[in-house]
Amino acid sequence: MKKILSVVLALVLLLLCTVPCFAETQSMTISTVGVVAYELSYPADIEIPWMTRSMGIGDITAVLLNIEPSKMVKVSVSSAYNYKLANDRDATKTIAYSLYGVDDVKFLPGDFGKSYNLSVSVADSQWQQAASGKHSDLLTFTAEYVDA
Repeated sequence: MKKILSVVLALVLLLLCTVPCFAETQSMTISTVGVVAYELSYPADIEIPWMTRSMGIGDITAVLLNIEPSKMVKVSVSSAYNYKLANDRDATKTIAYSLYGVDDVKFLPGDFGKSYNLSVSVADSQWQQAASGKHSDLLTFTAEYVDA
């Protein structure tokens, strides 16, 4: 009986010496909140050499673009003289030109660094009928934050 009791006590001691181990799962969330911000660069003032048929005038580029997934930045262009270079002394004397590259300028999320090349074209007939002197037009670029 003593042997049985000592074996039972030895087993109880072994069971008491075991350290229970419990697994625990813990989750953590990493997040950030982005502020909507965008910055575009536009062409600077440029002079078109007399009698030039076509030339690039610069780019519209997204230099900062933090926008929401369902949004876009859309750029439109307007001309003070309806896409004509007006003579500084007589605004009725004009040189008509075409502006290319501005028809569908839009920046979507992920378009950081994207550029749209702009160019102008002047027909020979416009140069031939043009009055001498300085001619100019003012282009206004408008950026809108809209739904994509």
